Amino acid sequence: MAQLTGEDPTRLLALREIAAAGCQRHQPFAPAPETTAPGTPSLERTILAAALRELKTRTGLSLAALAERTTYSKSSWHRCLTGTTLPQRRAVEDLCRLADEPPGRCLALWEIAESAEPHDTGENRPQLIPTL
Repeated sequence: MAQLTGEDPTRLLALREIAAAGCQRHQPFAPAPETTAPGTPSLERTILAAALRELKTRTGLSLAALAERTTYSKSSWHRCLTGTTLPQRRAVEDLCRLADEPPGRCLALWEIAESAEPHDTGENRPQLIPTL
């Protein structure tokens, strides 16, 4: 924890929450990529999705009503709330606003989940060939 001195306290609490969830699952902090089934959300994304579902429940809004009050579709919200996809940062902020929740904890969870996502380095993307 010496490295974390000077870190934002909200981020530290989010890290502790993720670490505790990993211990409850009797798994290491983050499963190795080769042991994670394709399409399985990371532990970090799963915890973020659970926090967002809790906020949605607190708002009392259906997915359709949530979509009406934000710029995200009903299906986008469904994917975010089930952990299928990582939501955009703005979606997390919007849900916090609708639930009258200070965004600090959820944004810290989002940042941690986002940093745990595999990032496309461009190696697997098809090359675009300019037309002359």
